[in-house]
Amino acid sequence: MQHQTGEQNTAPRSDVGDPASAYYPRPFNPTPPHAHGFPIETAPVPIGPWARGNTGIPYLWSFEASEPGPHVALVALTHGDEICGSYALDLLLRTRLRPVRGRLSLLFNNWRAHERWDPAAPNQAFYIDHDMNRIWAASMLNGADRRVELDRARELRPFIDSVDVLLDLHSTQQPSPPMTLPGWPVRKTTFACSIGWPGLVVRDDGGGRLRDWGGLGMTSGTRVGVVVECGQHWVAETGLNAVRAAVRLLDRLRMIDAAVVTPLVPTRPAERARVVTVTHTILARGESAGLGRIWPDIAEVAEAGTLLGHDGLAEIRTPYPNAVLIMPVARPRPGAVMLRIGQDDPGALASSVHSTSPKR
Repeated sequence: MQHQTGEQNTAPRSDVGDPASAYYPRPFNPTPPHAHGFPIETAPVPIGPWARGNTGIPYLWSFEASEPGPHVALVALTHGDEICGSYALDLLLRTRLRPVRGRLSLLFNNWRAHERWDPAAPNQAFYIDHDMNRIWAASMLNGADRRVELDRARELRPFIDSVDVLLDLHSTQQPSPPMTLPGWPVRKTTFACSIGWPGLVVRDDGGGRLRDWGGLGMTSGTRVGVVVECGQHWVAETGLNAVRAAVRLLDRLRMIDAAVVTPLVPTRPAERARVVTVTHTILARGESAGLGRIWPDIAEVAEAGTLLGHDGLAEIRTPYPNAVLIMPVARPRPGAVMLRIGQDDPGALASSVHSTSPKR
């Protein structure tokens, strides 16, 4: 099926990555006096113009080339407060990027939660009823519960089931380098390393994530889903990183003409892959859970046994030398993941030397 749209205004390609242009992430307030304490350098792009989609599903656009190839989905706003992906999709739609083979779909996922974005309390747009990156499980989607995110996931389920490669664009609360989270299967780590950027690849597990739904998360097969964390929420560079991640993936799959796309945003050179495998996932087990300090989202602790904090029942200490702390939460809510600890995994990196592109 050929999915197309009517004419849209297009940005001059030479103008898109220029901080002085209207097509750069829109300036907001670099030093807001808001209680959340994090910089808000950009306002969200208006996504209303993309509401109708061209597939019969709101906020879902899809374009198919005459040449066969994989079905690739770029996903933004799985968490409604993480606006970097919407910047990337808006830019690609405005510039009318089309695949040269296969099918390219662009999805503004939890758009209803995103409507709640408020600069005074931006995190309230995270979700409405359910974290939309924790509900992709048959037990939830086949259940009788009717909630905003569950209904949206059910609406999207047939579409997601048709996708060969899915890139879910996210951002982080704390300062963070860009990183790819492919999940646990080695084949997905192999695929993530083959893309070439970001170079940091973190293997983690956990249920209900969109990237792992159905065949996208199996230990075998050709369908694959990955998350890219593009940087800190609401920082201008994070939006550009989302574009970089999308373009790098599409180029790797030979879905686009790289010469057409590279002027869209200043590129980053390919990076040597570094794979970190999560060995410990620590939950907050009581009201007193917390870390002794605020850490960046990726931090290394040289000494084994270093005291990090308390999970509400017991001390948290590094289990081995050169431990990598991943997305630590200094003041977590009870029951939530407060910290992941990982270590460099040369074995996983060695397995990523050879890889193949998913075919349709």
